[in-house]
Amino acid sequence: MANKYNTITLEKSESIATITLNRPERLNAINIELGYEFLDALNDCEMDDNVRCIILTGTGRSFCAGDDLKGMENDKFPRETGPDEVKHYTFGANRWTLVVNAMRRLAKPIIGSLRGHAHGGGFNLAMGTDIRIASDTLDMAIPFIKWAQATGANQLHYHIGIGLTLELAFTGDSINAERAERLGLINKVVPDDKLEEETLAFAKRLANGPTRSIGLTKSAIYKGWNKDLDTAFDYQGIAQVFARQSDDHAEGRLAFSEKRKPEFKGQ
Repeated sequence: MANKYNTITLEKSESIATITLNRPERLNAINIELGYEFLDALNDCEMDDNVRCIILTGTGRSFCAGDDLKGMENDKFPRETGPDEVKHYTFGANRWTLVVNAMRRLAKPIIGSLRGHAHGGGFNLAMGTDIRIASDTLDMAIPFIKWAQATGANQLHYHIGIGLTLELAFTGDSINAERAERLGLINKVVPDDKLEEETLAFAKRLANGPTRSIGLTKSAIYKGWNKDLDTAFDYQGIAQVFARQSDDHAEGRLAFSEKRKPEFKGQ
């Protein structure tokens, strides 16, 4: 499949799609064009029934160094501004915030395959994935304070306490892969030369699973997180009711009764 993008690549093999940030000369920093292309690739994966798991990674030695402060716009993709600066920050066309929201709402599992820098906006793209497998070269940071910029929770409230979040935000210091795994920001750390192999193995496992049930579970967990118990249980109940209507649920029950491994189709 020919690549139609300039700043990313999208490759599909069997039931796995790989989106690769592809600006290695800028450590895959985010610009306006990349924002548009990334959203388009996510929509492509969402609408393709053959795609049952997505890998997000970066070309070269770094996943993503954050916003490209020196090359945010070009003639084809100019910077758009308006009177509401807060709205532009949150919903501007190039913003990682829109991409993270799209990843969270996409009803298929997304695995981050991370090495090198995951800073600023790149940190948030990494944390927007559902499962994160990291090279031992990973370096994560929310460094905004070093330029006297302010920041927010950066999705850290899903993973660590407020004291650690404030430490990372107040200092802008980076943390290595070992500490990131210890804090629960990373699911697994592997040697750098094993990153692709380990990521693909996990992606195949998820891609062979009951995709619709995984998507419903993903939605229920994200929507129920930090909610009161009744609301969280409601989301869980909704997910369960719809999952029971799937073809894969029927196959799972049949396989259990026949004492064999189920063959899920993702439907």
